[in-house]
Amino acid sequence: LSNPPRFKTLLPQIEDLKNKITQKNPNSFEGLRLAGILELLNKNTDGALAPFDKANKIRPYSRELVGWYAEALGKDHADQAEALVRNMLAHDKTWGPGYDFLFLLYRKNGEAAKAAGVLRQRYESDPKNPVAVINLANYLVTVNRYDEAEPIMRRMLDDKAAFPLGHQLVGEFYARAKKYDKAMEQFQAGASEDPKRALTYNQRIVALYAAMGKRDDATKLAHSLATKNPKDATSNEMYAALLLQSGSQADAKKSIPELTNLVKNSPNNPVLHLDLARAYWATNEGNKALSEAIEAVQQESKSRAPRAAVLVPGRVISARIYESRGQHAQALEQSDQALKIQDGNPEARLLRDQALVGLNELDQARPDLEKLVQQYPGLTDARLGLGSLYMQQREYAKAGEQFSKVWTSSPPDVRGYLGLQELKMAQGKAAEAVKGMQDLVDKNPSMASFRFQLANTQAVAGSVLQSTKPDQAKALFESATENYKQVLKTNGNTVDAWIRLGSLQRVLGQNDAALSSFEHAMNADPQNVGAILNRGMLLDAMDRKKEAGDLYNRALGIDPNNALALNNLAFLNADRGTNLDQAMTFAERAKKQAPKSVDVADTLGYVYYRKNLNAAALQIFKQNVEDQPQNPTFHLHLAMALLKQGDRQGARSEAQKALKNAPPSQQPQIESFVNQIG
Repeated sequence: LSNPPRFKTLLPQIEDLKNKITQKNPNSFEGLRLAGILELLNKNTDGALAPFDKANKIRPYSRELVGWYAEALGKDHADQAEALVRNMLAHDKTWGPGYDFLFLLYRKNGEAAKAAGVLRQRYESDPKNPVAVINLANYLVTVNRYDEAEPIMRRMLDDKAAFPLGHQLVGEFYARAKKYDKAMEQFQAGASEDPKRALTYNQRIVALYAAMGKRDDATKLAHSLATKNPKDATSNEMYAALLLQSGSQADAKKSIPELTNLVKNSPNNPVLHLDLARAYWATNEGNKALSEAIEAVQQESKSRAPRAAVLVPGRVISARIYESRGQHAQALEQSDQALKIQDGNPEARLLRDQALVGLNELDQARPDLEKLVQQYPGLTDARLGLGSLYMQQREYAKAGEQFSKVWTSSPPDVRGYLGLQELKMAQGKAAEAVKGMQDLVDKNPSMASFRFQLANTQAVAGSVLQSTKPDQAKALFESATENYKQVLKTNGNTVDAWIRLGSLQRVLGQNDAALSSFEHAMNADPQNVGAILNRGMLLDAMDRKKEAGDLYNRALGIDPNNALALNNLAFLNADRGTNLDQAMTFAERAKKQAPKSVDVADTLGYVYYRKNLNAAALQIFKQNVEDQPQNPTFHLHLAMALLKQGDRQGARSEAQKALKNAPPSQQPQIESFVNQIG
């Protein structure tokens, strides 16, 4: 039951065994007990009552049965459940689960006096049971009766035979009550009196130092324990957690050598792999963080009862890294896995929504983002994501409302201001957006992140003006380029900045500089598919096809379902007339990944054309021309397919339409085709 997936696989065997028992003896206590439990686990409470009642009459007061029976009765027959458990306790005064059941029942019904009475009854019936003592003492502390609780706990210290762990239990009681000095006395006394358990007591002291805010003392002692006990999981995990406790990038960087050593000593410990993944993520080492997060998940999955506390963070870190690389499908898969383990986890939900947006599944992402913002008003990333989604859907008033709430929060979050500038861009107010960002940079000249956003805004503004005001657009591109370079002087490993710089250099016709920038991005993060594809597409455009193909293949080695890499490699091979079967496979896979993309459809049609599947090609090309009548490539491809069909007049007509809308660089190719028509 502690491992639901494994229980599900065992359920048919349990059912089979139960059936064999009851067939041999319909009045078997074990068979009836199993029958009732299975009904209960299948959420058929009423169906569980009859077999439980029969089993209870056959063997009354059974510890193996009464708890289950009481649980089944508790849903609709609370009085009968209470009577059943009371009767059981009258015959078996030390049956702990019975007291627990009654305590929870009374607490649920708001009967505080009865709940306290149950704890007192258990203590008096079983005074040498540490759980009975601790439960009563803890309850008394919660109702502000500490003076009554302390002497009850300290009685453990006077009976070492009954309470061999007395110093530990009393120390933990003091720690929960925030009586740290008294807790320290108990742990130190325990370590002195019981050398065999000294490690456990010292681990409690580490936790105590941390609770008292004495982080340096806690870290020093934890380091000592981990060094002396390199194979002890608890010591290593405590030390690892303390190394990461501050959350600062500087501390995370300092912790990596120590965490690496801990992992080396305990390579099968998932918690240590997870802590190392966190440290790498905090220091922007995405590849290493992903590797350690995956290892943490794999190691934890091997355990008999995998813990959500390891699996969920491991999946979340993996999803973050994939999403940061633009690998939305992988990010979606990891966040979905996290949500299967911990339904409703807000961080996993946000990552899932971001991945859906990246996959252009806006209608799926929107309702959950709206719920997230409603459920967690302080989850700023969700609010920003919702604002961006509204902006994509041109609901500008709603987008502005979300960004404004972030910017005017307490304390203000500058990302809201940045969102408002993006909103101006989306509404065609490019000059206002650039000025707003320039003002922010002028007030904060040392903030590289603000300069980066200024460069982004200038780049977008330039792209908006490129067709109507090319000189103004060029000036904006050049300013953006200089700002990206300034950012890279501060942090030379900023992959996104290198990619954006390279993209602008390409627009400015600085192809060699662009290739160099994309190469810098690839060196900073060899697994970054965006960097690889940008360099590949530029090489493709420069007619360096073999190098481009190698990079497309490299991208697919990292992200096998990347639609852009699949599409580009398919078109490249089709254009060269090589590997046409593979080209068709890749084009069809790209179509599955991006079913609404006309460019992917065009590639698939072109592959069909090259494989002499002309009817299928014509169908795609005609639809593309209908959807985008101004696209010269689509008209040219339709003309080529019409000519192959023997329709010279139709081919000439489509070629003329292509020539009319084609840029100067494409016109020679189209004119050459027209000459072939004759």
